[in-house]
Amino acid sequence: MTFSRFFILFFLAFNVVSYGYAYSDYDVDGVEDSIDACPNTPFDVLVDERGCEEGESYYGALTLLGGTISAIDSQTKNLTNALFFVNYRYYDWDVALSTFNDIQNTISNVPNTFYISSGYRYELSTELKAKLSLGTKQSTLQNDYYFTSSVDYSLNESQNIFIYYSYTVAEDSSDINYNNFHTFSLGTGRIFKDNWYSALSYDFSGASLEKSTDYKALSWSNTFALTSKYYFLTNYSYGLSSGASDHTISLQFGVKFE
Repeated sequence: MTFSRFFILFFLAFNVVSYGYAYSDYDVDGVEDSIDACPNTPFDVLVDERGCEEGESYYGALTLLGGTISAIDSQTKNLTNALFFVNYRYYDWDVALSTFNDIQNTISNVPNTFYISSGYRYELSTELKAKLSLGTKQSTLQNDYYFTSSVDYSLNESQNIFIYYSYTVAEDSSDINYNNFHTFSLGTGRIFKDNWYSALSYDFSGASLEKSTDYKALSWSNTFALTSKYYFLTNYSYGLSSGASDHTISLQFGVKFE
């Protein structure tokens, strides 16, 4: 298993859970949770288009996320990395910084890596939403630059379908030539309870190295809202090609300040 393959899984796992939400309105103020800047507004106050009490100052929302991602593969055995993610959102704009740090692995030369991206969310209709982002991956081996887009369509108040697409421009390292590659994920999700969203997806990514196999996997992602402030993310992926690990598990804990 190559480093690039493991990075692809991390990239997909986070974005599928981040973008794949059906319609929900926790505080019943008429503003969907995914764009609600003030998700705990009392019932007896009037709110503006952000979901905040009219006249209240808005300073944005800060989200922190941390956890691990582990791969089990018949060829390379164990590979575990720590994930850390920081996102600041102001209205429909956001800026994100994330890191990918080696903990334990059986592959040599797995570098610590961080990503910076910025994106804008479009609400095309009540049911249809989209997001466009630009970002870069920085490591001691190479630097990549990527464009991402996602579309989310709510079939009803509890079910949605989504597609995620990314194109990465890969920079060559001092001794390796990397290919530019496409990545996409197609899936559907459902809100089973007010605090539990679950999604299934098919994930694909072209190989970044010559003679490498494309990444193909089935993923099951879950988001559990412990409170309006704290939440827990899980992801399991089953590899469908030699370019993917046999099994991969990700566990992450998050907190949101606003």
